[in-house]
Amino acid sequence: MRPLLLATLALFAAVAHAADRSKPNVVIMLVDDLGSGDVSCLFRDVVKTPNIDRLAKQGVKFTSGYVTAPLCGPSRAGFLSGRYQQRFGFNGNRDGIPTNIPLLPGLLKSAGYRTALFGKWHSAGPMPHERDCFDESLVSATSSPFIDYFHPKLSRNGKVEVFQEYSTDLFAREATEFIRRNTDKPFALTVTFNAPHILRTTKDAMIHQKDFETGQAAGKVVDIPKVPTARPGEAARYAAQFPGDTARADTVATIVALDEAVGRILDQLKASGLEQDTLVFFFADNGGHPEVRSENLPLRDYKWNLFEGGIRVPFLARYPAKWPAGRAFNHPVSSLDILPTCLAAAGIPAPAGLDGVDLTPFLGTATSSAPHEALFFSIAKQAAVRSGQWKYVRDQQGGQHLFDVEADVSETKDLAATEPARLKDLAARWEAWNLKVRAEAK
Repeated sequence: MRPLLLATLALFAAVAHAADRSKPNVVIMLVDDLGSGDVSCLFRDVVKTPNIDRLAKQGVKFTSGYVTAPLCGPSRAGFLSGRYQQRFGFNGNRDGIPTNIPLLPGLLKSAGYRTALFGKWHSAGPMPHERDCFDESLVSATSSPFIDYFHPKLSRNGKVEVFQEYSTDLFAREATEFIRRNTDKPFALTVTFNAPHILRTTKDAMIHQKDFETGQAAGKVVDIPKVPTARPGEAARYAAQFPGDTARADTVATIVALDEAVGRILDQLKASGLEQDTLVFFFADNGGHPEVRSENLPLRDYKWNLFEGGIRVPFLARYPAKWPAGRAFNHPVSSLDILPTCLAAAGIPAPAGLDGVDLTPFLGTATSSAPHEALFFSIAKQAAVRSGQWKYVRDQQGGQHLFDVEADVSETKDLAATEPARLKDLAARWEAWNLKVRAEAK
């Protein structure tokens, strides 16, 4: 009977393993303040990012990919919850995600996934190891916009350590080791790189922006004061490309190191035989800023505002087993969509109240349908709506603008005066949305 029992147990184990592997792995790479002008598969080929570009070649490039806020904390809260963060009162970098809000890693963990978070954590309140979402975490020691690139102080499952490893390399190493350890069951890995965010401030960010724009208007190269974030000596490789602009050369070297880290993670998936059955998302938490010296061109403006340069970001996905390669998806999508898409791919029911949309019906086959009728944005006194080709913006001073962002990606031609009815309609829709989500937060 013993050999028969062992054989039966082995059969059950094999069946369970096969069932586990029927669910895709999930890898999400979130980067900090990377502009759309600094990814070579998007608008410009100034900074070479071959590994990020690999995702576009092997998967889907979302040419109108948005986040829910033009700054770190609220944007990350929207992605993790699949809900507009205004619904639970997360409006600024000092706010936090309530513990009663289901988060994507926790939903996957409850369904049998092994989960990990490595990188930046930017939400007040309980830390990741206290939220029952992650089996493993190596994150900011406290909720913070900053991580030291060279001597990162991090919390590993609640225990604080100081590392002597460049943070981008450290997070890539932790990610690849996690993949190697977890090839026998589905896993969900979230890597929240701090690159290319600044190391610390040297002036108020708005002063940096004013200095930068004044210099640009005068046709001058402006070397914005910036604490170096690149590996020692590597900025020099780009000095000739950006003469007189040491800050920009340093940031480009930082972005190149980030791209290498992305490549290490993708290479490990392939080496582990998991490339085909792993759903990968890559996106930035908001647009670039002169303080960081990341670039959004041809998009207008920067982080902290609701023109395209603040909220339209590098946004890529790959799922070789299900989605065709090399596709450019032009309809607007949102970081809100990552949660329901991952759950649908894993066959996990989505919780009620989501604002995100499952993208799998739109990506598996060619379709002309748009996932969203409209996307809404709100920060401080600013408002915005993206609906089809149209974009409504209310700026910080209360000025109202209307753009056809399909024809005018740089938002240079304000159509508010020639399309007053459309302007009024979109403004009214934003007001109705805003009243609804703010009421829920009370």
